[in-house]
Amino acid sequence: MTKSFYSLAYGQSFANLGDVFYIVALISTVYNVTNSMFFVALVPFCNTMAGFLSSFLAPLFIDRYRLKHLLVYSQLSKTILLLVLSIYSTLHGYNHLFPVLFVLIFLIASLDGIANPASSALLPQLVTEEDLVKANSILSSLYQGIQLGGWAIGGVVAGVLHANGLLWFTLILYGISTIVMRGIRSLQESEFTSTRTAQSMWEGWSVILHQKQMRTFHLLIFFNSIANTVWVSAILYPFLQERLHVGTQWWSYLNVSMLIGLTLAGFIGMKYSEFIETKHTLLLIGTTGIIVLTTLSFGLNQLPIIAVIVIGLNGVAQELQSLCIHTTIQRLVKEKLLAKVYAAQGSLVMLTFGLSTVLMGLIGDHIHIVAVYLLAGVSVGSSLVVLLLSQRSANKIIDLEL
Repeated sequence: MTKSFYSLAYGQSFANLGDVFYIVALISTVYNVTNSMFFVALVPFCNTMAGFLSSFLAPLFIDRYRLKHLLVYSQLSKTILLLVLSIYSTLHGYNHLFPVLFVLIFLIASLDGIANPASSALLPQLVTEEDLVKANSILSSLYQGIQLGGWAIGGVVAGVLHANGLLWFTLILYGISTIVMRGIRSLQESEFTSTRTAQSMWEGWSVILHQKQMRTFHLLIFFNSIANTVWVSAILYPFLQERLHVGTQWWSYLNVSMLIGLTLAGFIGMKYSEFIETKHTLLLIGTTGIIVLTTLSFGLNQLPIIAVIVIGLNGVAQELQSLCIHTTIQRLVKEKLLAKVYAAQGSLVMLTFGLSTVLMGLIGDHIHIVAVYLLAGVSVGSSLVVLLLSQRSANKIIDLEL
């Protein structure tokens, strides 16, 4: 692995840890100011909408700037916005800042919508093609490990430093992330293109829609995005009460089990990268089948301890499936176009996830909570059918030109 890869890995790790602390501080702040769960729920909604819109517009920036610069300057901009928020809140408190708070939340989430596709597309420039599986596995292990420990640590730090102190701590992490990512050096230089605005915005979508293998992968991502809404707290909380008949402390156990599964999958990817390289189609089919079985089993099960085990297995399968999909996409698509594909993918995931969350909530309220998991299982099952039907093309490498 190159030094630039580790600059990306550590820089993103500091940024991701900062993001966790930032969300903890925001949720604590919004609840303390409003004492309203509705306004607390607006925080992830605002993040989702901002991510969707900025991912849709990201190709306009991708055509004009190098991917490294997009990554570094978006992180620098987040740092500056958070500095403004931290200074103002220290001097004046949050009560007068509340309307502006959601504007800042929207702007910071918008910057992530630009940085995320740039980061994913930059990775193939930093490592050799043979190291892509291992590189993606290392990043996955780091990021999931941060998620695993970040929320627990964030709660403790928030108790000591309070929301305002946690914002300042997040600011330090953002600053370190910006400095570390400046050390990224690509193995190849970016080529700039002169593309009309409308054409630029739709190039990523064009690849997804017109290339058979890419279309297959994104159908999987689409169906998985629908199914993944069953793991959010708005669905898990009523499931715990209505189906498992346990207290909300089991929500923490389920989250930890899922994150352990995701992290474990990253280590599996590192250790067995050669197997994944040669058997990625078989692994993709197998993991998709496991996701179907674990989703259905979770919804039909009534024993809490079984639910904890099943959700962990689901996490392992989800992460290995994602590893197969994204490593192949990174090999198929060239640099600038790859960033646009990831931007389109980000818009697809954000929009699908947001709408599906509402749909699943309505089904859970008006039909039954088990019906939500059955629908999620059917959704992933649809992706398995798509995958099996397109298995022949899954072994073909497509050379996509800019």
